[in-house]
Amino acid sequence: MLLALQQRLDALLSADGPQKVNSCGQLVPVAQYFIDLRVVATLVLASWPEASGFAATPTLAQAIGREADQRLRDSRRRTSGASKRPYGINSLLAPMESPLTMGAVLGIAERMLDGREKQWTRRAVGPAYGSALTLHRDTFQKLARLPGTSSALQEVLGVAKEATDSSNAEIYIRGPRNG
Repeated sequence: MLLALQQRLDALLSADGPQKVNSCGQLVPVAQYFIDLRVVATLVLASWPEASGFAATPTLAQAIGREADQRLRDSRRRTSGASKRPYGINSLLAPMESPLTMGAVLGIAERMLDGREKQWTRRAVGPAYGSALTLHRDTFQKLARLPGTSSALQEVLGVAKEATDSSNAEIYIRGPRNG
């Protein structure tokens, strides 16, 4: 399963690969897809076991569970004492060292993004996002708005900016004018 995942991701990155790929029911540039994949993979790990039903096998789910538990313990340990932050958030966001765990998490993120409609993806990703927000709201709201994230994923997460007409564009660039 992990080898097939690697082959699919390699095909997207190949010189003769597609220009666009499905993410949240919408075709997006491949580069945006990989950012979406990163965001959803981070949400999966931070909210574990919320997405455990998407794991390809029980063994892969156990690997993710061990990694998630260790990260949560590390994040709590880093905030003991006088820290004002509720969690050592870097412990939750750091890259994974285990290729098995990384592949397992990416496999779940790929399945979540592969929905053919936004409503399905919203039902798949929404609970993981909600759980991550309970850990550290500001951090995971920023993650959901990560530059380069597709508008489709931002809509699914409920953080998409509303469309504006060009006559009001300046207010979003410079802020409202005084007087």
